[in-house]
Amino acid sequence: MKRKCVIFGTTDFGKMLRYYFEKYADVQIVAYTVDKAYLESDSYDGLPAVAYEEVEKAYPPTEYTMVIALGYKKMNQIRQQKFEDAKRKGYRIENFVHPSVVDESVAMGEGNIILEHVTLAYGTKIGNSNIIWNGSQISHESQVGDYNFFSVDSVIAGKTVVKNNCFLGINSTVLGNRTLEYATLVGAGAFVKENTEPYSVYVPARSICLENKKSTEMAYTR
Repeated sequence: MKRKCVIFGTTDFGKMLRYYFEKYADVQIVAYTVDKAYLESDSYDGLPAVAYEEVEKAYPPTEYTMVIALGYKKMNQIRQQKFEDAKRKGYRIENFVHPSVVDESVAMGEGNIILEHVTLAYGTKIGNSNIIWNGSQISHESQVGDYNFFSVDSVIAGKTVVKNNCFLGINSTVLGNRTLEYATLVGAGAFVKENTEPYSVYVPARSICLENKKSTEMAYTR
Protein backbone atom coordinates (compact mmCIF):
# COMPACT_ATOMS: atom_id res chain seq x y z
CA MET A 1 0.00 0.00 0.00
CA LYS A 2 1.31 3.43 -0.92
CA ARG A 3 2.11 5.92 1.82
CA LYS A 4 -0.28 8.87 1.85
CA CYS A 5 1.50 12.19 1.84
CA VAL A 6 0.83 15.94 2.06
CA ILE A 7 3.07 18.47 0.28
CA PHE A 8 3.90 21.73 2.03
CA GLY A 9 4.06 24.44 -0.64
CA THR A 10 1.61 25.50 -3.34
CA THR A 11 4.25 26.33 -5.95
CA ASP A 12 5.63 24.90 -9.18
CA PHE A 13 8.24 23.14 -7.07
CA GLY A 14 5.44 21.40 -5.18
CA LYS A 15 3.83 20.32 -8.45
CA MET A 16 7.15 18.97 -9.69
CA LEU A 17 7.69 16.97 -6.52
CA ARG A 18 4.18 15.53 -6.78
CA TYR A 19 5.07 14.28 -10.27
CA TYR A 20 8.32 12.71 -9.11
CA PHE A 21 6.91 11.10 -5.98
CA GLU A 22 3.89 9.63 -7.75
CA LYS A 23 5.95 8.36 -10.70
CA TYR A 24 8.98 6.97 -8.89
CA ALA A 25 8.15 6.48 -5.19
CA ASP A 26 5.70 4.36 -3.25
CA VAL A 27 3.79 7.50 -2.30
CA GLN A 28 0.35 8.93 -3.06
CA ILE A 29 0.06 12.72 -2.74
CA VAL A 30 -3.37 13.47 -1.25
CA ALA A 31 -3.26 17.20 -0.46
CA TYR A 32 -1.24 20.39 -0.29
CA THR A 33 -0.77 22.65 2.69
CA VAL A 34 0.59 26.16 3.19
CA ASP A 35 0.52 28.76 5.94
CA LYS A 36 -2.97 30.22 6.31
CA ALA A 37 -1.77 33.68 5.30
CA TYR A 38 -0.78 32.30 1.87
CA LEU A 39 -3.74 29.95 1.32
CA GLU A 40 -5.58 31.35 -1.70
CA SER A 41 -8.02 28.50 -2.35
CA ASP A 42 -9.27 25.25 -0.84
CA SER A 43 -7.73 23.34 -3.74
CA TYR A 44 -4.46 23.28 -5.67
CA ASP A 45 -3.26 21.15 -8.56
CA GLY A 46 -6.54 19.24 -8.44
CA LEU A 47 -6.13 18.27 -4.77
CA PRO A 48 -7.41 19.72 -1.47
CA ALA A 49 -5.38 22.58 0.01
CA VAL A 50 -5.53 23.21 3.74
CA ALA A 51 -4.04 25.72 6.16
CA TYR A 52 -0.84 24.41 7.69
CA GLU A 53 -1.99 25.55 11.12
CA GLU A 54 -4.78 22.94 10.88
CA VAL A 55 -3.12 20.25 8.76
CA GLU A 56 -2.76 17.66 11.53
CA LYS A 57 -6.55 17.69 12.09
CA ALA A 58 -7.34 16.84 8.48
CA TYR A 59 -4.23 14.73 7.82
CA PRO A 60 -2.89 13.40 11.14
CA PRO A 61 0.81 12.46 11.29
CA THR A 62 -0.12 8.98 12.48
CA GLU A 63 -1.59 8.32 9.00
CA TYR A 64 0.18 10.73 6.64
CA THR A 65 3.74 11.78 5.83
CA MET A 66 4.89 15.17 4.49
CA VAL A 67 7.11 16.64 1.78
CA ILE A 68 8.63 20.10 2.27
CA ALA A 69 8.62 21.85 -1.12
CA LEU A 70 10.61 24.96 -0.24
CA GLY A 71 13.81 26.27 -1.78
CA TYR A 72 16.81 28.29 -0.63
CA LYS A 73 15.38 31.66 0.41
CA LYS A 74 17.06 33.26 3.42
CA MET A 75 19.86 30.70 3.11
CA ASN A 76 17.44 27.79 3.50
CA GLN A 77 16.17 29.05 6.87
CA ILE A 78 12.51 29.02 5.83
CA ARG A 79 12.78 25.38 4.79
CA GLN A 80 14.57 24.62 8.05
CA GLN A 81 11.83 26.25 10.13
CA LYS A 82 9.06 24.34 8.37
CA PHE A 83 10.94 21.03 8.54
CA GLU A 84 11.52 21.42 12.28
CA ASP A 85 7.93 22.50 12.92
CA ALA A 86 6.53 19.55 10.93
CA LYS A 87 8.72 17.22 12.98
CA ARG A 88 7.33 18.76 16.17
CA LYS A 89 3.86 18.02 14.85
CA GLY A 90 4.94 14.40 14.51
CA TYR A 91 5.28 14.03 10.72
CA ARG A 92 7.77 11.82 8.97
CA ILE A 93 9.36 13.89 6.18
CA GLU A 94 9.81 11.94 2.96
CA ASN A 95 13.09 11.61 1.05
CA PHE A 96 13.09 11.53 -2.72
CA VAL A 97 16.04 9.95 -4.53
CA HIS A 98 15.63 9.83 -8.30
CA PRO A 99 16.30 6.35 -9.74
CA SER A 100 19.15 7.71 -11.88
CA VAL A 101 21.12 8.72 -8.76
CA VAL A 102 24.34 6.82 -8.04
CA ASP A 103 23.93 6.32 -4.30
CA GLU A 104 26.85 4.87 -2.35
CA SER A 105 26.05 6.92 0.77
CA VAL A 106 26.27 5.27 4.16
CA ALA A 107 23.79 7.51 6.00
CA MET A 108 20.89 9.77 5.04
CA GLY A 109 18.42 11.70 7.17
CA GLU A 110 14.89 12.85 6.30
CA GLY A 111 13.44 15.34 3.87
CA ASN A 112 16.15 15.21 1.20
CA ILE A 113 15.30 15.89 -2.45
CA ILE A 114 17.94 14.40 -4.77
CA LEU A 115 17.29 14.77 -8.49
CA GLU A 116 18.51 13.28 -11.77
CA HIS A 117 22.06 12.00 -12.26
CA VAL A 118 23.44 13.09 -8.90
CA THR A 119 26.37 11.08 -7.53
CA LEU A 120 26.57 10.33 -3.83
CA ALA A 121 29.95 8.63 -3.83
CA TYR A 122 31.49 6.00 -1.56
CA GLY A 123 31.17 6.72 2.14
CA THR A 124 29.19 9.95 1.85
CA LYS A 125 26.82 11.06 4.62
CA ILE A 126 23.77 13.24 4.02
CA GLY A 127 21.83 14.97 6.80
CA ASN A 128 18.29 16.36 6.75
CA SER A 129 16.33 18.49 4.28
CA ASN A 130 19.00 19.00 1.63
CA ILE A 131 18.08 19.77 -1.97
CA ILE A 132 20.56 18.44 -4.53
CA TRP A 133 19.77 19.33 -8.12
CA ASN A 134 20.57 17.54 -11.36
CA GLY A 135 24.11 16.43 -12.07
CA SER A 136 25.67 17.43 -8.76
CA GLN A 137 28.58 15.40 -7.38
CA ILE A 138 29.11 14.67 -3.69
CA SER A 139 32.52 13.00 -3.76
CA HIS A 140 33.89 10.18 -1.63
CA GLU A 141 33.62 10.35 2.15
CA SER A 142 32.17 13.86 2.13
CA GLN A 143 29.70 14.89 4.80
CA VAL A 144 26.71 17.13 4.12
CA GLY A 145 24.85 18.54 7.10
CA ASP A 146 21.30 19.91 7.13
CA TYR A 147 19.29 22.42 5.07
CA ASN A 148 21.78 22.88 2.23
CA PHE A 149 21.04 23.65 -1.43
CA PHE A 150 23.18 22.30 -4.28
CA SER A 151 22.36 23.87 -7.64
CA VAL A 152 22.72 22.08 -10.99
CA ASP A 153 26.17 20.52 -11.59
CA SER A 154 27.73 21.72 -8.35
CA VAL A 155 30.66 19.61 -7.14
CA ILE A 156 32.36 19.02 -3.82
CA ALA A 157 35.55 16.97 -3.95
CA GLY A 158 36.40 14.13 -1.60
CA LYS A 159 36.36 14.35 2.20
CA THR A 160 34.71 17.77 2.17
CA VAL A 161 32.43 18.84 5.01
CA VAL A 162 29.43 21.03 4.22
CA LYS A 163 27.85 22.20 7.45
CA ASN A 164 24.31 23.65 7.61
CA ASN A 165 22.35 26.17 5.50
CA CYS A 166 24.92 26.50 2.72
CA PHE A 167 24.16 27.37 -0.91
CA LEU A 168 26.20 26.16 -3.88
CA GLY A 169 25.48 27.80 -7.22
CA ILE A 170 25.37 26.25 -10.69
CA ASN A 171 28.71 24.75 -11.77
CA SER A 172 30.43 25.67 -8.52
CA THR A 173 33.32 23.56 -7.20
CA VAL A 174 34.81 23.01 -3.76
CA LEU A 175 38.31 21.53 -3.38
CA GLY A 176 38.63 18.32 -1.36
CA ASN A 177 39.41 18.11 2.34
CA ARG A 178 37.81 21.50 2.93
CA THR A 179 35.02 22.68 5.25
CA LEU A 180 32.16 25.00 4.31
CA GLU A 181 31.01 26.61 7.54
CA TYR A 182 27.43 27.60 8.39
CA ALA A 183 25.56 29.58 5.69
CA THR A 184 28.44 29.75 3.22
CA LEU A 185 27.27 31.02 -0.18
CA VAL A 186 29.21 29.78 -3.20
CA GLY A 187 28.12 31.62 -6.33
CA ALA A 188 27.56 30.09 -9.76
CA GLY A 189 30.84 29.07 -11.35
CA ALA A 190 32.95 29.82 -8.26
CA PHE A 191 35.88 27.66 -7.17
CA VAL A 192 36.51 27.42 -3.43
CA LYS A 193 39.97 26.22 -2.43
CA GLU A 194 39.99 27.13 1.27
CA ASN A 195 38.04 26.49 4.43
CA THR A 196 35.32 29.11 4.76
CA GLU A 197 33.97 31.29 7.55
CA PRO A 198 30.30 31.34 8.61
CA TYR A 199 28.13 33.54 6.33
CA SER A 200 30.98 34.00 3.85
CA VAL A 201 30.32 34.67 0.15
CA TYR A 202 32.40 33.39 -2.78
CA VAL A 203 31.97 34.63 -6.34
CA PRO A 204 33.49 33.63 -9.72
CA ALA A 205 36.47 35.26 -11.46
CA ARG A 206 39.02 35.40 -8.65
CA SER A 207 36.64 33.43 -6.39
CA ILE A 208 37.65 35.38 -3.32
CA CYS A 209 35.78 35.80 -0.10
CA LEU A 210 33.84 39.07 -0.09
CA GLU A 211 34.82 40.90 3.05
CA ASN A 212 32.15 42.59 5.15
CA LYS A 213 29.39 40.77 3.28
CA LYS A 214 27.14 38.11 4.78
CA SER A 215 25.44 35.46 2.65
CA THR A 216 22.05 36.32 4.16
CA GLU A 217 22.39 39.85 2.79
CA MET A 218 22.54 38.74 -0.83
CA ALA A 219 19.43 39.76 -2.74
CA TYR A 220 18.59 36.42 -4.37
CA THR A 221 18.62 34.53 -1.06
CA ARG A 222 16.06 36.77 0.66
